Amino acid sequence: MEIERAVRGSSDARLRAKYDAAVYVIRRAYALYPFEELAFSFNGGKDSTVLLHLLRAGYYLHSRTSRPPGGGGDAGSVQSCPMRTIYFEDPSTFPEIDSFTYDTASTYGLPLETIRTDYKSGLEALLKGKPTKAIFLGTRNGDPNAVGQQEFSPSSPGWPPFMRVNPILNWSYSDVWSFLLTCNVKYCILYDQGYTSIGSIHNTVPNELLRDGSGRYKPAYTLSDGSLERAGRAKKAQKKNASVNGRNDIDEPQQIRNRL
Repeated sequence: MEIERAVRGSSDARLRAKYDAAVYVIRRAYALYPFEELAFSFNGGKDSTVLLHLLRAGYYLHSRTSRPPGGGGDAGSVQSCPMRTIYFEDPSTFPEIDSFTYDTASTYGLPLETIRTDYKSGLEALLKGKPTKAIFLGTRNGDPNAVGQQEFSPSSPGWPPFMRVNPILNWSYSDVWSFLLTCNVKYCILYDQGYTSIGSIHNTVPNELLRDGSGRYKPAYTLSDGSLERAGRAKKAQKKNASVNGRNDIDEPQQIRNRL
């Protein structure tokens, strides 16, 4: 499996350790819950893209070890993770994010379910339509209001009950890019245009810290200080949009990650 091979072949000991810890959380969830009662919240952002490929790697390893002797099939051929995948579509989302999300779902055979209502109503309908015990999320400790989150965190009171599973909770900005570049996987093209943290079209601009002498922007992975990844975000606009739309940020979907 190409993700497993890429990480194992890397000389980056930190990345290998982060990968192992994340895959352990994923495989633990696979063991705790029936696969058909798991879901993946995918939004096309960098963190979510990392999680997609970790889920694929975890599914490959889980399938390889759980296959009965003589069961047939080549575990190395597993390229997708046929997990229920949910995408909250929003009219204020960058078209590049929409395109990347749908293209990626097609590439990896993700059974994508698009939701166009507010998060709470969407989740209620989602869980009512099909039993879902746990949802994988790309939450990181640097995200706003992520304090108190753990790898396994029950949804908050007043929200539909399920377990939030956060495999990359302890990853940093540099960890995310180390993984994406080491594994040589596609990510949304906006990150090559100076965007380091993506919200809506109303509150996100390229990070000025990446503007070069010619006025162009360097790729997101060149940002040396990960604590400044949100420097291209307008906080007041962000708060207003979240209040009005009840929608999530691409890199920091707070409605799902932090309020559930």
